[in-house]
Amino acid sequence: MPLLKVNEMNVTDRSAHWRPAILADIDAIYGIQCIVHADYPEACEVLLERLELCPTGCFVLEKDNVVSGYVLSHPWRRLSPPPIDTRLGVIPADADSWYLHDLALLRGTRGSGAGAKVAGLIAAQARRDGYQTLALVSVNGSQGFWERQGFSMRRDEMLAAKLSTYGDDAVYMEHDLAGDARF
Repeated sequence: MPLLKVNEMNVTDRSAHWRPAILADIDAIYGIQCIVHADYPEACEVLLERLELCPTGCFVLEKDNVVSGYVLSHPWRRLSPPPIDTRLGVIPADADSWYLHDLALLRGTRGSGAGAKVAGLIAAQARRDGYQTLALVSVNGSQGFWERQGFSMRRDEMLAAKLSTYGDDAVYMEHDLAGDARF
């Protein structure tokens, strides 16, 4: 897929909005991923598959018809994050949590509240689909942000090998939605 030039606009005025992602957004999603996660690139086909498998868990941040962020999420198994840059094939029938695969915001969107807003959208979708746990792998020093959203680190020996594809600072985190009024 061709790399789309992405505008690093400043949306700290909070006028950008999240909307459901559509297949036509994949070039923008891939372009943002190449900027934000340059150290952990994933093939465009991997990102596209996430969108195709669970469109209700995927959103883009848009202002004036320009995409400046995205989130990809889907049901999955707790304590078993998929290796980075790997196709899933299918959503497992025994999925027991909602997995936030990737949240990427261009520099100008950070600090606008967009990340917290989309975390709430994902939590609402997970609840609608009957899940009580959100899970993710924190990278690029984002652990503090996720802690402020109610996530906490989970330690488990079997996670070490699974996290190795995510980099040295990768931390598996979960958020229990039961009884949490935050989202």
